[in-house]
Amino acid sequence: MESRIKKLREKRGLIQAILAAELGITQQMLSKYERDTSTIKVDVLKELAKYFNVTTDYLLGLSDVKRDLTGQIKMNETIDEYYDLIEVYKKLDEYDQELVWTMMEAIKKNDEKRKREEK
Repeated sequence: MESRIKKLREKRGLIQAILAAELGITQQMLSKYERDTSTIKVDVLKELAKYFNVTTDYLLGLSDVKRDLTGQIKMNETIDEYYDLIEVYKKLDEYDQELVWTMMEAIKKNDEKRKREEK
């Protein structure tokens, strides 16, 4: 399980502290899950699967199939909706892709902060 959670997290460019906060757990607990030194709680497993749009079986290493049919349909709909944006992003060099990603993360954090303040 370590490699799958860690690989998915790193592929998204997330540090443990950010993903842990998204899941409502500590960074230390996420680290234990990634190293497979602690049994993952069912509710956390479900949240991870939902967050990364993968099956729980994939996260647990029981299957190499990342998404069931519903997950794949959702992924295809998202790709169709944002295809032009993806194509532009793919043509950027690694430095510019990282810059765009950093900007999107900053905008996301600002949006979340604004929503919390509105409540």
